[in-house]
Amino acid sequence: MKLDLLSYLDLSAASGLVHHEGFLYVVADDALELLRTDLGGGSPTPLALSSAARRHIPKREKPDFEALMGIGASLLAIGSGSSQARRRAIAVEVLGWSRRVIDLEPLYAALEARLEELNIEGAVATGEDVFLAQRGNGASKENALVRLDRARFERELAAGALTAECLREVIPVRLGELGEIPLSLTDLCLGPNEELLFTAAAEDTTDPYEDGEVAGSIVGTLSREGQVDERRVVAEEVKLEGVCCLPGGELRLVADPDDPSARAPLFRLSWPR
Repeated sequence: MKLDLLSYLDLSAASGLVHHEGFLYVVADDALELLRTDLGGGSPTPLALSSAARRHIPKREKPDFEALMGIGASLLAIGSGSSQARRRAIAVEVLGWSRRVIDLEPLYAALEARLEELNIEGAVATGEDVFLAQRGNGASKENALVRLDRARFERELAAGALTAECLREVIPVRLGELGEIPLSLTDLCLGPNEELLFTAAAEDTTDPYEDGEVAGSIVGTLSREGQVDERRVVAEEVKLEGVCCLPGGELRLVADPDDPSARAPLFRLSWPR
């Protein structure tokens, strides 16, 4: 399958993507703001996630917002948890742009007991569940779906902290390799038929904190039990990190060039219904 390049965005380390009310919202893992654009990446508007909004934050300081999800009328930018400084989320009420900090430490402490190298990089709400994507780009290569109870998740979100009480199960996901490099989950969204769509990248690294050479990326579908139902190679030497599905079934995807001086590309992909 072939990606169609739509534009280059006014940010570098794109890491999550959501379609909400006719706009695209993109989060970067080295920034404290979202970028809102039209469906082609035009009319960009930066939107602060903090009163001290910054870009190009150094790696040791960055909040590492690797996942962005929509839930109701809100957006939630989620820290990866790959270090103690990366264990918070920002919940945004889009109407009025009010923001709240969410403590992820209680939930992430419980996940650390089940996952060797925590690195959350995707999130989606569907039915009675919220799924988080654990990216297995560390030494253990441990990809997984983290299934949370949505009703409890929403109550805890309103209270300002996510805990182990909303955790249902951790489901292993086996993705295989691309070019002899193991694939690891980078994002989740709902597809045209409410299936779980995922992106995964083959990045040559054994440390979730460090980047590596990228062999390419795939898009595929997952069952709720973590079974890979379909996988298609869509990009060589591109690290796809965000995906969303438009109402007509067409996908938008963003990639992280791993270069703060380069702008992140926005792609279009027609996905079979």
